[in-house]
Amino acid sequence: HTTDDRDPLKAVPFKLPDLEGKWHTASSLPKMEKYLGMPLCRIQDPFGCCNSWSDHFTKVWMDGVYALGMKPDLYSVNDLYEKGKLTKYVRMVFEKIDEAGRIVAKHQQTKDKEYIPFDAICQNCGRLTNIDSFDLDSMTVHYTCGGKAIKSMKTKGCAHSGDVPITEGKLQWRFEWPAMMSFFETTYEPFGKDHAEGSWKSAVEIIEKIFGREPPIPYVYEFFLVDGQKMSASVGNVCIVQDMLEIMEPEIFMFFYTKRPNRQRNLELKNINLIVDDFEHAERVFFDIDKEKNETDRNNLVRSYKMCMGEVPKNMPVRIPYQFASLIGQIHQDGLENAIDLLKFTGHVEKISDEDRERVKKRLALARNWAQKYASPEVRITLNIKPPVIDLRDNEANALRCLAKDLTKKQSEKELQSMIFDIAREHNVEAKRFFQIIYQILINKDSGPRLGPFIVAVGRDRIRKIIEVI
Repeated sequence: HTTDDRDPLKAVPFKLPDLEGKWHTASSLPKMEKYLGMPLCRIQDPFGCCNSWSDHFTKVWMDGVYALGMKPDLYSVNDLYEKGKLTKYVRMVFEKIDEAGRIVAKHQQTKDKEYIPFDAICQNCGRLTNIDSFDLDSMTVHYTCGGKAIKSMKTKGCAHSGDVPITEGKLQWRFEWPAMMSFFETTYEPFGKDHAEGSWKSAVEIIEKIFGREPPIPYVYEFFLVDGQKMSASVGNVCIVQDMLEIMEPEIFMFFYTKRPNRQRNLELKNINLIVDDFEHAERVFFDIDKEKNETDRNNLVRSYKMCMGEVPKNMPVRIPYQFASLIGQIHQDGLENAIDLLKFTGHVEKISDEDRERVKKRLALARNWAQKYASPEVRITLNIKPPVIDLRDNEANALRCLAKDLTKKQSEKELQSMIFDIAREHNVEAKRFFQIIYQILINKDSGPRLGPFIVAVGRDRIRKIIEVI
């Protein structure tokens, strides 16, 4: 894994994570606009805890990667330049500058054949700026600091002129990418579809004609969206691994991230339960509990499951349905044993090992976090200790008394749901109105989770005592 720490700061993100993965708005931190155009490795850490901007955010990123169980070799691009590891490839570009210029002009309409795809770090203001010329004998470059086009803006240059060794600069992205693939002798290169029609086509030419190598096998993956929008640091709809591991197990996030990468994937935060359901279906297919219509679909799910699990369990793990776990997690926040007793009663668990107990405990906490942070309002539950005052007609009050009385019986979730409908009908109360009254009494809302499972999750006695107060 490489960290592009010699790239310039292109914009100040709307929000930034600290080393714990907690987000802070940029406006609450030291102003960073003065560093636009400077290499990330030479900009101060806005939190003041690391040596540089790049050190800080590389650590945040890698902590997330490690939390997923991956241990890639990490390379700093800045270090590669400083240690001369990329000097060979810079020289090759300079030696074939006519061919490089032709490739640039072919693929970038804003550039001509005389353009040199290399930036120097200005020794006066510290910003990256395009060079005027180079000297192959001394391996230095000459620049006049005129700023650099970054996204839709251009940084202001300081007009300083000077010569610096090539270790004090960098190849521009269109050439640096193929140089990195050549340096690492890459044989397989995944990249987003936004590069497929532009940077990749020029990269193939550069690898073949400038670096004299065979290009790696390409794999194009689709865009990764968050709530229907492309992730954007300036907009602030950015998630890091640490965010996801507060609401789902690592293997489930890995499954989502690797599932069908050739299709656009949308991380809908309010519907995380659907992602969990997809993973658990794959798990049940792997353990031959669920069946697939054809062998190809089965093999794809089994392979995806193996890829995301790291160490595949010998037996099917205990998995509490995510939405049900979110309900129980909100109600029984401090009582794991009470929650497990309830799950045994509902048939979600039977005998439970220490490992499964920890898995259940974690699922309850993760699902609760999701409900409180991202779920739709009707999923968020706060049980009333003292019910509100509600104007009831006589038949509605009688229906509630009947419900409280019948809650002393032991019924399943489905039986409870049917019983509530029956009571409403017997007392000539419209079912919709009766459910609304019950939700108002219990959670101060007109609607909520299915009442049968909800009553079981909370506990019949607890619900009965709240209703009896009315």
